[in-house]
Amino acid sequence: MSTDPNVQQPNDSSGYPDYGESTSRRFNPARLMKEAIRNSPWFVIGVMLNLLALAVMSIFYISKPGKNDTTSVTTVGLAAHKDETVQPANLPPEVIDRKAIPKNTEAEVVTYEEDIFVPSSVAPSDADADLSMKVGDPTALNLPSGGATGGTGIGVGVGGHQGTGRPSAFASRRAGGGGGRAAGQTQGTEEAVLEGLRWLMRHQNPDGSWNPEKLIERCLPESPCVKKEDPMNPDATEGLTGLALLAFLGAGYSNESKQTIVDPILKKRVKIGDTVKKGLVWLKDHQKEDGSFSDSREFMMYNEALDTLALCEAYGLTRNRIWQEPAQKAVNFLVNAQRPNPSGKGMWGWRYRTRVDIEKEKPEAFADQKAEAAYKKLLYDADTSVTCWVIMALKSAQLADLDVPQAALDGALDFVKWATPQNGDGLVGYLTPEGAGGTIGGPGDEYDYHVATMSALGMCVRTFIEHNPSDPFLDLAAKQLLKDLPVISKDKLSIDYYYWYYGSLALNQLDGPDSPRKTGKYWGPWNKAMQESILSLQDKTEKACSKGGWITPDRWCHGTGPLYTTAINVLTLEVYYRYENAFGGAKSLKVKAAEKAATEKPAPEKGKAPEEGKNG
Repeated sequence: MSTDPNVQQPNDSSGYPDYGESTSRRFNPARLMKEAIRNSPWFVIGVMLNLLALAVMSIFYISKPGKNDTTSVTTVGLAAHKDETVQPANLPPEVIDRKAIPKNTEAEVVTYEEDIFVPSSVAPSDADADLSMKVGDPTALNLPSGGATGGTGIGVGVGGHQGTGRPSAFASRRAGGGGGRAAGQTQGTEEAVLEGLRWLMRHQNPDGSWNPEKLIERCLPESPCVKKEDPMNPDATEGLTGLALLAFLGAGYSNESKQTIVDPILKKRVKIGDTVKKGLVWLKDHQKEDGSFSDSREFMMYNEALDTLALCEAYGLTRNRIWQEPAQKAVNFLVNAQRPNPSGKGMWGWRYRTRVDIEKEKPEAFADQKAEAAYKKLLYDADTSVTCWVIMALKSAQLADLDVPQAALDGALDFVKWATPQNGDGLVGYLTPEGAGGTIGGPGDEYDYHVATMSALGMCVRTFIEHNPSDPFLDLAAKQLLKDLPVISKDKLSIDYYYWYYGSLALNQLDGPDSPRKTGKYWGPWNKAMQESILSLQDKTEKACSKGGWITPDRWCHGTGPLYTTAINVLTLEVYYRYENAFGGAKSLKVKAAEKAATEKPAPEKGKAPEEGKNG
């Protein structure tokens, strides 16, 4: 036994054994703990509880991000608050004022914070981080599996994000949400979507717009996405801005989203919500008193439909009144632009110009019957393509609880049915039933024309208005689509992103995984061919400005270039979760009204009792 007074001697009464002279073994925490528990159990339990509480509070304090913490995101949680208002950073108060949410909203939206994965080898400060690496992506694989990715701004239906609990038709099955991955979507499609969004972010103008004429100014000089001599149409700016915004909104990202995407090409971190906010504010500021957006009146209805669609989806995602008024004004403009039915009863479809503009040109008196006939032809003229885009905007407005006259939807359905020949081949005419199966000419006439394009558009109009999966036309049209699956010919003249987008939307609705039919008979082969074609055409050139975009042109991108092709292909790859299935128990307002009228009993006349044997 040691006689050194600095070495603790064994204490027989305590039961500690003699460990000898080794100073490394003089203190045994395990035995000390056992002895303490035996001698003073309640004191030890109290100490442990206090330590546990301190540990929990420390974790909460450490994990709470500061104002400049770029490794955190804000998403929507399943909760409600009464008096507190969350003020996300870098957004003007008028955009995020929660008190402005309509009173009929079922639950208020609050935010919670969850971490974005940042590799431990990369410092969270942008000053020290290598932003040529893909860090801070919102699709990081280690996001909590039981919660939402934060891609959507409101709660959605079964299998979607957890939010307010209020069902939504927008971005309803985002990957990584509470319900898991949407059927048919793959890691490859999601990576392609992310790269496409990076490309769109890279080419957004400082004012928030996407302008084809200024596209080359947004490109890196050493690897531009277009040539200076490529013809670009600045009149398409309004429509392309709406289309690009739809690519972000379709993935569930709104102006309130806090996720950041790092662009390795520009070595820059960009907040997704800021990109969306700038685009929406540009649209809002660009809107005219009559609700329109276009500076040019020619071919304006494509612009108007796309911008209305974007504002309606923005309002549908956020329920923020800052977007409600411009969205409703845009809807009203579309309704006022609708052509009248040639029969003189009801409404019809849409064309490039508005009914209001044409009626302003009506002469007080026609010179002869020929002049009158020419005017009527112009007034009643409509086409399936513009009509379908407008219907998509009006249906989104309806889903966002904006005011949409049922007569406008019924008129569009009447036009599309009229443009469909009764021969049972599933084709639809562009302007008339006689034109079904014919070629639509234009600047891209060297490309193959896909006659089933109008069939896909006709399917979408019927699907989103009637909600009838048993409509025999749908199968006839789907068979036409299967005859012409997406494929890339050697000369690349078979490429038609517009056809591929609407074909994907129509068939996914018809018998995709969320449809009551669920057969996959049509959707299965189409989805496989679509993925193979679109994914192979996305630019993958490392360290080039073009990476993530679709630079290869198609039949319809004349004057719009990669801005159009990239945005439309991102939307196609979002088809798995962008909309709820229209056949999933949904019924048109017309059908609901008829059922309600059939079940309601008429009130008895005043002073008269109900008939005997019948309920009053």
